[in-house]
Amino acid sequence: MNRNLLGRRSRSLRAGARLSLVAVAAGLVLNVTPATRDAEAAPPQQQPVVRLAAVNALQFGGLGNQLVADFEQRTGYRVTVFIGTAGEVFAQAGAGDADIVMTHWGFTELENFVSEGRGKWPKMIFSNSTGTFIIPPNDPAGVRDVTDPVQAFERIAESESPFVVNDIGQIRYTTDTLWNAAGRPDREGWYLDLGLSGPAAMQEAAGRGGYTIWGLQPFLGMQGSLPEPLPLEPVVFQDSMLQRSISSVVVNRPLSRNVRGALAFERYLLELATQARIRAVSVPNVEGPVMWPAGNQNDND
Repeated sequence: MNRNLLGRRSRSLRAGARLSLVAVAAGLVLNVTPATRDAEAAPPQQQPVVRLAAVNALQFGGLGNQLVADFEQRTGYRVTVFIGTAGEVFAQAGAGDADIVMTHWGFTELENFVSEGRGKWPKMIFSNSTGTFIIPPNDPAGVRDVTDPVQAFERIAESESPFVVNDIGQIRYTTDTLWNAAGRPDREGWYLDLGLSGPAAMQEAAGRGGYTIWGLQPFLGMQGSLPEPLPLEPVVFQDSMLQRSISSVVVNRPLSRNVRGALAFERYLLELATQARIRAVSVPNVEGPVMWPAGNQNDND
């Protein structure tokens, strides 16, 4: 066989090998890429579970149960719910045991989780009453008759009715803001900063026939757990100073097993009908709304 023929055959074989490799590579791309896309776009029937981790504010007034049941009925997803503190719910997400987290905006755990790239930017969902005035039944300062929390605080100061500081970080911040807004009245005698918090502060206020501030949900929970409720009543003011926003954070892959389902649940929470349902939540013996829609605080353009 002459050298020219051998050269042509050698070049042909090398070209064929290159073509075969290209074909194999193309086949791999064609076979893998569509399968990956299908997995990401899988319908609820193939990825039915959305794992929700939330603080207990979601359960107030039965809200969480209502929303989960409606979402499941409408979409075919199934939602599992873990309730805990902010630290606990983000620990769940960090361990790969949650697809979406709901907690109060501004917590350090939320900031760290998102800034580290483990979750998407939070969406505002609703606000709840974290600064309810707790008053004695006879209401010597006349707080029940006003609609402005600053005016309510002014009346307590002017009447020098006992006011027990609830020594919880965000409650103290709210109390100090009210004191400044009321003109920084002299606190001698009536303003009792005793280092008490939660139930202990409520006990002290009840014993003195005085006032204090606490979240509506923990106050009602405490009253319901006592054999004999304390002689105190909640007064809810429709003021953002006394509210705190609950946000949702969709967990990113690889921690999340169902980003698609988590995004679907988040979109459901921000639907207009869902936002209206949130405002309609009520609890016995408390007048007016106890939760307020916050979806308008997101970029809705």
